[in-house]
This record gives sequence, C-alpha cells and structure tokens, in this order.
Amino acid sequence: MTEINLDDMNLEDVLSLDDMKCRPEIVSQIKFDVTPQMMMEPRFQSKPDDLARLKEISGYIFYIETETETPGVMLLKIGRTDITTTIGHIAEVPAGMVRDAIDNPVLPPIHGMFAISDEIRDWLKKALSV
Repeated sequence: MTEINLDDMNLEDVLSLDDMKCRPEIVSQIKFDVTPQMMMEPRFQSKPDDLARLKEISGYIFYIETETETPGVMLLKIGRTDITTTIGHIAEVPAGMVRDAIDNPVLPPIHGMFAISDEIRDWLKKALSV
C-alpha cells in the first residue's frame, strides 16, 4: 500500500478497500446513512440551519458512480466547507450487487450517482469491520 495524502490526490490516486482498512481516521468518519441526494441539497453557508446540516453530513459517504465505463462503488469526502472529492473505489463489491442497486434504486439517481443499497451497505460494513 502506498501512502496517499488526501490533500494531494490526483484522479488516478484513489484509495482501495485495503487502503481504507488501514485508515481508521477515514473509516470512523464514514456516514452510512448519508445519501448523494442529501449531499446535493442546496445549502447556504450564511444560514445557521444549513451550516448545522453540513456539519452533520461532512465526512465520507459511499455512492454508486454510473458515469464511468463500469459502474462502481466510490467513496466521497464531504468537507466542512461543502467541497467534495471522490477519494476511493471499492472494486471488490460484487458486480451483481451494484447492478441490482442501479436497476432497483433505493432513491432516484442524481447526476449519475446512486445511493448504495442495504445489501451493499451491509457488505461494506462487514468488509471494513464496522
């Protein structure tokens, strides 16, 4: 495993499942209940309610990316200033689970991003030992 500085990442530098397992500062901040839809809700930094909401969702979320050649489960960092960066790709999630989550979405997709299914959530929690 190569040490990747999250602030200096390039598009080619995405964390793998094994990389994530070695990064408790990431795993402990994964928000399994935050969806792409929640992340995309409009917020205004000047409104106290919106700032509080951003604080609740900042951390890391999993989503399914469909704007790539092969759809996959990705890890997205949501910063406290509302800046997001995709930092991980979990290639080990069974393709059938990903296809099922796309074919039977738990929420409508937003900008090619699908929320993960309960089946994928359970798989990820087991894989990350959380």
